[in-house]
Amino acid sequence: MENTLQKEIDLMAKAIKTDNYPMSIGELSNLYQDGDLKINPIYQRMFRWDITQQSALIESILLNIPIPPIYVYQNEKGKWNLIDGQQRLSTIFKFMGILKKESEDEDGEELVESEPLTRTKFLPSLEGKYWDNEDESVSLTDAQRRYIKRAKILIIIIDKSSDEFAQYEMFQRLNTGGSHLSPQEIRNCILVMKNEEIYKKLRDMSKYQNFMNAVPISEKDSEEQGYLELVVKYLVLRYSKFEVSDSENYNNFLTDEILKLINDDSIDFENEEKLFKQTFDLLYEVMDENSFKKYDKDKNKSCGAVLVGAYEAIIPGLTDNIEYYVANKGELEQSIKDLYSTEQYLAATKRGIRPVGRIKRLVEFSKENFSSGK
Repeated sequence: MENTLQKEIDLMAKAIKTDNYPMSIGELSNLYQDGDLKINPIYQRMFRWDITQQSALIESILLNIPIPPIYVYQNEKGKWNLIDGQQRLSTIFKFMGILKKESEDEDGEELVESEPLTRTKFLPSLEGKYWDNEDESVSLTDAQRRYIKRAKILIIIIDKSSDEFAQYEMFQRLNTGGSHLSPQEIRNCILVMKNEEIYKKLRDMSKYQNFMNAVPISEKDSEEQGYLELVVKYLVLRYSKFEVSDSENYNNFLTDEILKLINDDSIDFENEEKLFKQTFDLLYEVMDENSFKKYDKDKNKSCGAVLVGAYEAIIPGLTDNIEYYVANKGELEQSIKDLYSTEQYLAATKRGIRPVGRIKRLVEFSKENFSSGK
């Protein structure tokens, strides 16, 4: 009888399609300049290493100190989109003077201005050095430039044909170079692979001004794609059948559900965008930036941070009855203010309730609580 563990290994090995090999920095720079390697794909964070971090990386290369692998996703055209390693490659290409300014236009040619390195722990003489400069005293030598171009970096390639679950798990486990992907950044990778046009629509929705006005999240959460995660959650709250256990992992649940939705031909994403904007126009008009902040009846005001439970308890029912509340704004305001003292909301958001279990309870409550003319 075949070992059960071996069956599982064999099954998943077929689902995960990867390749890896070392590649020189010179080869990578040529791929980048030819447009075959995109290091600023639309789901990546911006380049934000400071000059000390940049100098330390160049020091590592010159001293032959190994640097973590670079992860890329190979699309159907054979081109590579960077998944993890943007800070490292951006640093190298910026120092070499070939880094293009961030743009969705793959043919954009405007370059980031190179800046001199700073002293490092082992190579203090890197202070003020450029890749190439007419003033030889501040320039690397030909030999030093050749050494950097010949230095190898391990490239790990994830093929488009990999199973979706396997792709997500691989991205989730990336932990290289001190650069951690947030759950939504991981989700972005998958969404782009699955349907880039819908991803762009969701991203555009996440930048809608009245949405951001009504849901003022922290700068850190915003940098980690918090607004886009709220757009994903918005759609999941509206369409999920919630056929999962309360103990299901929240991030896995959100990813699985949005992937189902973008495959659902019955969903008109053009209309969804219109409803989304109408919903947050209304919320911002009625509640300003307090749409999802706890209302304190004793103080007669909303206060504190945006509450995920409030978002989950308002969106499903409100979107189902949007026309009613457009005509009855006073009733909407009162329903939101009363929300925080209702027995069902308090029970669903009490300590110890797992996130997916909370969402399931609050969606059911929301559709009852915001039913028109209740």
